[in-house]
Amino acid sequence: MKDVLLPSPVEYLGRSSIRSHQLYVKRDDLINQDYGGNKWRKLKYNIEYFKSSSHNCIITFGGPFSNHIASLASISKVHGIHCIGIIRGEFMDPENPTLKKAIEKGMRIHHVPKTEYRLKEESGVIQEIIRQYDSPYIIPEGGANSLGSKGVEEIMTELHKQIPDVQYIVVPAGTGTTATGIIEKAAPGQKIYIINVLKHQGMSDLIASRITNTRTDWQVIHDYHMGGFAKVKPQLVNFINHFRRRYKISLDPIYTGKMMYAVDDMMRKSYFSSGANIVAIHTGGLQGITAYNYRQKQEKMLIA
Repeated sequence: MKDVLLPSPVEYLGRSSIRSHQLYVKRDDLINQDYGGNKWRKLKYNIEYFKSSSHNCIITFGGPFSNHIASLASISKVHGIHCIGIIRGEFMDPENPTLKKAIEKGMRIHHVPKTEYRLKEESGVIQEIIRQYDSPYIIPEGGANSLGSKGVEEIMTELHKQIPDVQYIVVPAGTGTTATGIIEKAAPGQKIYIINVLKHQGMSDLIASRITNTRTDWQVIHDYHMGGFAKVKPQLVNFINHFRRRYKISLDPIYTGKMMYAVDDMMRKSYFSSGANIVAIHTGGLQGITAYNYRQKQEKMLIA
């Protein structure tokens, strides 16, 4: 794929006044505005496989404001791929900015009840939808498969060349696919902090079940989900808006906002050794800002 900025740049944010930490951000948000950062990485090898296969279309899953849905629709439009999104929830909002854009890009949308959505391909309703299409290639929600992990491993391949001396890497996690890829390719002596954006506590077991690199020191942090996936509190919105004013870097409220909020707090709580180099992985997903503001349009808790 030639329409992407690679390697994604690393930006230095400065030295912390707390314990002289050196903070960097690896900006996957700059890979391509429409492709969604790490979502593009997780789709990269899935798309390559699809184009070399005999499949005729791609089917995937996502919520009504899913970064993954938005990214696949944009990439499929560019590559002339027929793609289908199975969306969690029966409510069809024609003004939903994520799905509206996906439809404009050519994605076919099917809404299913949440009870059926949880079953994925085991659902009779979803099986009936899949049978409507000839030889589909099915990509899991969020691009969470081995090809997705292979794509995000390249974050570390790039980072090792850009900043060889990194002690800590911080990444947000929803499906855990990006975290898995980073753990697999971490260098000896690096510690990976994974900021769980979900309320449930099963992220550690999920990641442990996927990794083969058992030498890497990693830890899932459960303290910054703000009440659960897509849950947002005023202090997070204030932090995101302040961060953008200070660094000219946008953060979404679902993943990267919570991650950088966590990094800021964790530096105060001595999670990182003095003078250490810390790299936060900006996974993109900035369409989530538009989606969040749309959901909050009757409120004043908006992201600039």
